[in-house]
Amino acid sequence: MRIGDFMQRDVVMVDGKTKVIDVARIMGEKRIGSVIVTRDGEPYGIFTERDFFSKAVLDDGLENAVSNYASTPLITVSPDFSVSEASRIMADMKVRRLVVVEEGKVVGIFTASDLVRALAGRGD
Repeated sequence: MRIGDFMQRDVVMVDGKTKVIDVARIMGEKRIGSVIVTRDGEPYGIFTERDFFSKAVLDDGLENAVSNYASTPLITVSPDFSVSEASRIMADMKVRRLVVVEEGKVVGIFTASDLVRALAGRGD
């Protein structure tokens, strides 16, 4: 099974200069747990719910640029990666999200929830 069959294709990206409070609002409105952070139009980090609570809120940084709290570097994979390869990377890197890139462009995000869905669909 390929992660491309289970990944989320609707990826939200924000400029690194965007205020944390505005990114939090976007995440809440879209009911998502992360956004890709860009610099000069290129993806370079990810800002997650965990980054919000463990970094930005503790730093009283809601008015600061989201780039100050984004996790870097991005951990990227191809949509052709197998679910088992992706799960191994997630476990080894201690992350819950992998950014899926094809031909240099972000095409999706594979999350721990997608992993569970993939494994449940397989029946084991």
